[in-house]
Amino acid sequence: MVAPLPERRRIRAPLSARATVVVEQEPKPRHNWALYAFAFLLPLQNLQTGYMPNLGGGLNFLNIGFGLSLLGAMMCRGTISHWSPVHKWLLAYVVYAFISLFIGYSNVHSDTEQHFNVLKDAMLAVMLIFVAQMSVADLTTARRIILCTLLPMPYMLRVVWAQHSSVSSWHYSDNLRISGTFSLLGANEFSAFCVTMAVLLLALLLATRWTWRWRVLLIVGIVSMMLSVLWTYSRTAYVTIMLGSFAVILLWRGRWKMIVPLVLVALILPAVLPESVTERFQSTTIEEGKRDDSTEGRFEFWQIAWDNFLRHPLTGSGYHTFHHPEINPRGMDTHNFFMRELTEKGIIGSFITLGMLLSILRSCWRVMSESPQDDLAYALGLGMVAAWLALIVGNCWGDRFTYYPVIGYFWIYLGITLKLFQLSLDEKTLPVVDAKTAEKPAVPRHAQPRRPVHE
Repeated sequence: MVAPLPERRRIRAPLSARATVVVEQEPKPRHNWALYAFAFLLPLQNLQTGYMPNLGGGLNFLNIGFGLSLLGAMMCRGTISHWSPVHKWLLAYVVYAFISLFIGYSNVHSDTEQHFNVLKDAMLAVMLIFVAQMSVADLTTARRIILCTLLPMPYMLRVVWAQHSSVSSWHYSDNLRISGTFSLLGANEFSAFCVTMAVLLLALLLATRWTWRWRVLLIVGIVSMMLSVLWTYSRTAYVTIMLGSFAVILLWRGRWKMIVPLVLVALILPAVLPESVTERFQSTTIEEGKRDDSTEGRFEFWQIAWDNFLRHPLTGSGYHTFHHPEINPRGMDTHNFFMRELTEKGIIGSFITLGMLLSILRSCWRVMSESPQDDLAYALGLGMVAAWLALIVGNCWGDRFTYYPVIGYFWIYLGITLKLFQLSLDEKTLPVVDAKTAEKPAVPRHAQPRRPVHE
C-alpha cells in the first residue's frame, strides 16, 4: 500500500519515538498559469472559433495555448513519472503516426494539404499528458488543474440548454441533435467528452473527502455533463455513461453505500426521462433489416475499411486516407476508431495503439489498487479505469480519441494520475534513520560559547 501524499512536502514529524524521516524542506511549488487558462478554454470550441482570431501561419488557439503551457511547465521544473510503461507506448504511437502520414502521401494524392495539421492537432492533445505531469508538484497544483477543468461546465450547460430549447419537441427527430460548445464537431463527439468528465467527477465525488465547496463544484459538474449527454441524443453516450458510472460504483471500495441510491435511480429514472429520449434509445438495434440509416451506414463503412486493410495489411493505407475517394467511394469516416486504425495503420499501427491503451489501463488499475482509500490518487485511478472502459466502448461507434476538444481532458487527468502516484512512491522511499544515532547538526560558530581569554 502506498502512503498518502501530503499537501506539501515539508519537514515531517517523527514516525515513532525512535525513527525520523529525513526530508529537506522544498521551496513553494510554481504554478503553470498558462496551463490553467488553456485547460479552462480547451472544450470551449465555440469561443475559440467565434472570438479568438486565427492569425495564420500556425498562430491559432491550440498552437499558442499548448506552446505557452509547455513553456510554463518547463518553468515549473517538474518531472515526468518513471514507473509506468505508458510513456514508451506513447512515443511509439506518435512516431508511427508520422510514419503513417508519409505512407498515406504515397497512396492518395488529392486534398492532402491538411493531413499534417490534422495529425499535429491530434498529437498535441496526446502531449498534454507530459505538460500536466511537469506542472504537478503536489496536491495543491493537481487540484488547481482539476478546478480549471470544472469551471467551464456550467457555461457549457448553458450553451446546451440554449440549443436544446430552440429545437426541443415531444417526439424524437434528428433536428434535436446538438453539439454544445463543439462548434466544429458533432453531437457524438460532444457527448463523448461529457461522458468522460461525468465518470471522472463521479469517482472524485465518491472516493475523496474534500470540503463541501469542492463537493458542490463536483455535483454541479456531474449534473451539467449528464444533462448535456441527455440532450445530445447520442445512443452510444447513453450506453457508455451507464457503463462508466456502474464501473465506478462496482470498483469503489465503499460500493455498499450506493445500494439504496442505485435502486432509487433504477425506479425513478424511466419515469422522468423525456419521451424523445426514450424513443431515441429504443431505436437502437443491430439486427439486419431493422437498422436505421445511421447504423446501416456504419456496417457499410466497416466493410469498405476491411477490404482496404486486406489490400494493405502490414502498414495500412496511411494516416487520414480512408475518406479519400481513391479508397472509399462513400467519402466518409469509418465511424469506428479501431477499424480506422486497422485500415489506415495496418497491423503494426494497430498493435502499437492496442499496447498503448492496455498500458493505460494497467497503470491506472495499479494506481487504484495500491493507493490508500480517500487519497486523490486512488480517486483518479478509479475514475480513469471507468473512463477508459467508457472510451473503449464509445470508440467502437466513432472516433472519440483524436479530436483535441474531446480527448484533451483525458490526457490531462491521466498525467495528473501518474504524477500523483509517482509522488506517493517518492514519499514511501524516503530514507529513515534512528533518532538516537542521527548526527546532531553542527552548531554555528556565532552560537558557540566564548572561550575564556587568558592574560
